Amino acid sequence: MMVDLHIHTTASDGSLTPGQVVEEAALKQLAAIAVTDHDTINGVEEGLAAGKKFNIKVVPGVEFGVDYLVKETHILGYFSEENYLGIKQYFDWILEKRHERNRMLINNLNNAGYEITIEEMYKKAGGGTPGRPHLAKCLIEKGYAANVNETFDKILLRKDIYVPREKTSPESVISEILNNKGIPVIAHPVYLDEEGMFDTALREFMELGLKGIEVIHSDHSARDTGKYMKFAMDNDLIMTGGSDFHGANKDNAFIGMPEVKDDLYHGLAALLYKSD
Repeated sequence: MMVDLHIHTTASDGSLTPGQVVEEAALKQLAAIAVTDHDTINGVEEGLAAGKKFNIKVVPGVEFGVDYLVKETHILGYFSEENYLGIKQYFDWILEKRHERNRMLINNLNNAGYEITIEEMYKKAGGGTPGRPHLAKCLIEKGYAANVNETFDKILLRKDIYVPREKTSPESVISEILNNKGIPVIAHPVYLDEEGMFDTALREFMELGLKGIEVIHSDHSARDTGKYMKFAMDNDLIMTGGSDFHGANKDNAFIGMPEVKDDLYHGLAALLYKSD
């Protein structure tokens, strides 16, 4: 049996609802999936309900963005059904900081002559977490830019418009996950590898309490996967894997691809429910 432990929905920047994601996974005969939206658990409840309907195990999860040196990296947090709601208070704080940033962005855009409202931006989010990608869509529709890259290069990254986001540290994120009886796992480590920071980052994160590494990912080569599997085994870390599916919002990721065998889910579950 196969699983997919890294999936995004409309609760963040995916194009399918949590229910649609679970239904798609059922069509592909997966045994388990994890709903891991960016900085929110808002899709988990619907995912759990759909999991019962389609007889698929749904793991509550989240993908945290953290600042490490000069790069943003991501840490996956996995939780039990009983404990995932405990992380909500942390996300309420992050969400308020995002709303504050969005209001400042809109104000800066208006001052620069761009006619756009925060209501238009939030409508594009469709109930998900609003961010700059939704703002980019509004700017394109209004004819201010031809594509997403242009909106960032020529507008959103301008010094008079850009607003830095509230930074989160690996220490705070790993601590929050562990305090809520969750399992912190480094996501798509190939991105750290590309910057030559893999070994240094993983050593530091393990000292903070990191429990696992995503060895299989849609952006990992077979060589990458082999390297991360060896690292996990050498350092007593659990292994996970997933597609990083975003639906229409990411071209190269499909539910259930690459294939992840269910023994990786069982390894995660053994640690997760032991901590529970």
